[in-house]
Amino acid sequence: MEMQVDSNHAVEELLDDLEYAAKTPAKQRVAKISVQVDKFCSAAFEDGLSSVSLNRVIDIITLPNELDQASINNLIKNIYPSSKIPDPIVIKVISSLGHGRYKPSYSAQAALVKWLVMVYDVLENQKILSQVYPILFNLLDTVAVRPPLCHILSLITRRKHVRPYRIQILMELTRQAGNEPPLVGLMRVFKDYYPDIIVGDTTVGRASVFTHPNPEWQIRLGEIQAAHYQRAQDGLPSEQRAFRVTRRSANKQKISQNSVIPEVRTLNAQESSVTLEEIEDVHDFIQRLEKIEPPNQLVAVLGDPLLQKFLQLRSSEVYTKRVDSWLLTFFEDQLQMTGPDNKILEMLEAVLGYTRYTKILPPACFTYLRSMIPNWNGITGRQVILDLLTYTRIGPFEDLHTSTFQWLEDVELDDSIIASKTELLSFYTNLLTNWATSPLTNPHPPSIITSSVTSLVNHANLLSTTILQISSDVQSLSTVLTFYETLTHLFAYPPLQSTLHISIPPAELIYTIHFTQSLNLLSRLCSILGLYKRAFENAVATNTSSYTKEYLNRFNGYLMDICNCIWRARAFNPSDVNALSCLQSPELISSLENYTKSLSNNLNLASLFSLSSSPVLCLLAIQYVRELEDEKENEIVSRHPGPVTQASLKQLEKDGGVRLSWGDYRLGVLVHLEGKGVNGVGELMYNTMKQLMSVRGKRG
Repeated sequence: MEMQVDSNHAVEELLDDLEYAAKTPAKQRVAKISVQVDKFCSAAFEDGLSSVSLNRVIDIITLPNELDQASINNLIKNIYPSSKIPDPIVIKVISSLGHGRYKPSYSAQAALVKWLVMVYDVLENQKILSQVYPILFNLLDTVAVRPPLCHILSLITRRKHVRPYRIQILMELTRQAGNEPPLVGLMRVFKDYYPDIIVGDTTVGRASVFTHPNPEWQIRLGEIQAAHYQRAQDGLPSEQRAFRVTRRSANKQKISQNSVIPEVRTLNAQESSVTLEEIEDVHDFIQRLEKIEPPNQLVAVLGDPLLQKFLQLRSSEVYTKRVDSWLLTFFEDQLQMTGPDNKILEMLEAVLGYTRYTKILPPACFTYLRSMIPNWNGITGRQVILDLLTYTRIGPFEDLHTSTFQWLEDVELDDSIIASKTELLSFYTNLLTNWATSPLTNPHPPSIITSSVTSLVNHANLLSTTILQISSDVQSLSTVLTFYETLTHLFAYPPLQSTLHISIPPAELIYTIHFTQSLNLLSRLCSILGLYKRAFENAVATNTSSYTKEYLNRFNGYLMDICNCIWRARAFNPSDVNALSCLQSPELISSLENYTKSLSNNLNLASLFSLSSSPVLCLLAIQYVRELEDEKENEIVSRHPGPVTQASLKQLEKDGGVRLSWGDYRLGVLVHLEGKGVNGVGELMYNTMKQLMSVRGKRG
């Protein structure tokens, strides 16, 4: 923002010099005017002109001045407005046109009209030109400004402007000029509004094709306006940022004529109605909402955010059926065609954008995808198809799996690449989110939601287990945990607790990730288990729990095993209530104990996965002790060699080291982990270990 202020200040200084030079005769100037003009043009090209600067430079050009024609033309070519052009500036330009001693030269007038054509899309009020239509039309007899004048008239001409006397004048001018192309082009615009008028041979001949006079200039204007708008929005709080409507603008690329999605066009609108094309801003949209006439082709909603808002606020089953009917016809045609998939991909991408807005997949699109998947190569439009199918409407999962998802899995899992399996699990994660949250947006959710979500989760459990069997790399395990993080957050959301069944992750998954070598994965697993515990507690507290004692004890067994490993230094202990020994047999545990002792008499299998000795936690644990020792460096004579145990802390105190109890040490390590961003371990311990629940309450 400061850079923009500096830029505006520099432009204002250049304009001061330019205004002085424009009033000074050429022989009395100290410096060449061309140098000052070039500096100003460079600044305008770089950052554009604010409304204040634009007003000043228009005054310089249109009022009597001492500038040469080359300088004036150079100035006009470089008038890049950085924002919408207000009405007073347009009026100044229009009032400078015509015959008169104090008017700008005809060359300058032609350049100004051409500039109006180029900035037509960024006028603050395009209707202002319609209000001065008679003035512009009466200037057609001025040959020097006629070509750009015909262009601007072709842009603003509406049915109300086409009058018999104007048709007569235009026919006369066309005959006198020998069917001049700009006049012929304007006459054809008139004839489009009244095809029955008899114009004789005045529309015969080559007509001007009214295209943008300078596409490169248009692109640069778009860049300047976009940058200015972004700076303005960045300086506002989010609640004050602008409501943007879709319209043809200079910074928007021209839509391809081959696009499969039609533009928003409203034909045969009544006098009392309003079209979307006339909407200027959010205030205009709200005030005239009830009078807005829907466009002829509602399928344009796929690519038009303003039409999306309109149809959302004026929702109608008829509108929805019209869009779906159009899509159904399109997709049926595509299924019968053989050739490039460009059009179908463009359509699917458009439908995806629309679906993300409405959260509802059009039935016609789902029907097409279900028909297409059996013959799909699994590559073309892969991500778009997967994203679309995540919005599949909720239904019996087994039926949907048989009819659609099974084919999808056959294509996705037809190779040994782990990425295809994790991608499929990500698909089920997104599908789960959309299904589970449907009760929040639907006042009458389907009764099968509980069974459908449960079946989906059970299927994802199998897929997750398959991924673990194939790969144990961090990225794959992270994708698996993402699914369960999504699931637990849904369980923890109160409005969904009565709808969703809490499905426990497979034991193999829990223990495999627990013994991983990634601190991040361990922390996320502990956080997930902590959320599961809260969800079960909330479910049991409602006295409507349908979970059996055996089911709850199995989950409590997972918690006991994790806590035994990390907190209690009693890994693989089978004697605690509900403990499962991490599903290891007594024979294997005995073998592991013997192996551990053979390495060193100081090693104990039960404590190898504790805070002090765990391969992923030990570094941060001893780091906590080192920080305590550094704080009391002048008070201690001995440091702990590590790893920390209950006995070693007592010995450390006797040797003149830091005085630290076993309980304070473990609690301190949890706080230290949280300080490093490792929150999951602490969350699980605080929610599971009774002695820590009260401690956390005191800490606040």
